Amino acid sequence: MGLFDRRGPFRRTSEGTYAVTLGDTDRKLLGDLVVQLRSLITTDSPALARLFPPAYGDDEERNAGYAALAGAELVERRLAALDLVQSTLEAEELTEEELSTWMRSLNDVRLVLGTILDVDEEHDPPEDEDLVPMYATYEYLGYLLERVVQALAS
Repeated sequence: MGLFDRRGPFRRTSEGTYAVTLGDTDRKLLGDLVVQLRSLITTDSPALARLFPPAYGDDEERNAGYAALAGAELVERRLAALDLVQSTLEAEELTEEELSTWMRSLNDVRLVLGTILDVDEEHDPPEDEDLVPMYATYEYLGYLLERVVQALAS
């Protein structure tokens, strides 16, 4: 399945499921990204800033209270979603719920990459050539997200 296949890597079937036509390289990349996010998500890495933004702006006391109350549940939900993506990476068909979970997890990975790359509204490629592959992955995840949304909306 090439990046420029007009049908895209996700399409609704007549049975109401979603066909997945990602190639082995794409599936391996997504699997690697899931593993990396899984290992990062329980840390206090600044790369997670867009995944877990402060609920109360600059109010550190209220943010700490919110994190204590809801933080573990938010992490557990994301870990469960990553587990589902990992377990369905080789699937040729996904249910609507599974594809929705893929969408959320792809978005989570993209948010983390965007934070690391310091992406803003202009989406300018990084000047540091070492970051170009990471930026290409960020862009590819955007493409996949667009295709997932189109498939779910069809």
